[in-house]
Amino acid sequence: MKNLTFRPEIAQKTLWVITWVVIFVIGLLSFIALLITVGPLVFGLCILAWLIIMIPIIIWIPIAFRALEYYIDGEGVKMKGGVIWRKHVTVPYLKITNVDVTQGPLQRYYNIGTIHIQTAGAGGQQGAKAELKLTGIRKLEEIRDIIIKNVKSISYLNSGHKKPEKEIIADYKSPVLENMLEELKAIRKELEEKG
Repeated sequence: MKNLTFRPEIAQKTLWVITWVVIFVIGLLSFIALLITVGPLVFGLCILAWLIIMIPIIIWIPIAFRALEYYIDGEGVKMKGGVIWRKHVTVPYLKITNVDVTQGPLQRYYNIGTIHIQTAGAGGQQGAKAELKLTGIRKLEEIRDIIIKNVKSISYLNSGHKKPEKEIIADYKSPVLENMLEELKAIRKELEEKG
């Protein structure tokens, strides 16, 4: 299995900034509406409190973005991040039950998305909670396929079979699956051209 180390695309940081700017503007408009009902002193204190909350968040975003890294290796899928409290998450291939890809409207605009890696132990309805989220990923299908291939490879070898990895890869790339993939790519291309 090939080791892969990657980081979120810079567009992810832009999306985080956009989100917080929208929250900031909505809060500011709320405070302006508040000015009508309260005096200028209370209004000034509210604006000051809002700025004390928002400015550190805007400073925090680039620091948190730089700390975020993802790894795919022989053990599983890993994430490292955090600013004050460092967080290292490892999801072993044997525990992975589902790998989903999502893209919101702004993510589609920036051509990035999120890969959700779920385990049986995460609980809840399928798709409700991912054990690990890889955000800001540009090559969504490629990375999802690598993870799925590794899950199948590990699961197959742990089931008692001693089939070499090259044969497993050959099974994964059967002509039927290759034809289906090509057809799906053609459909996706047509939809993108129309939409």
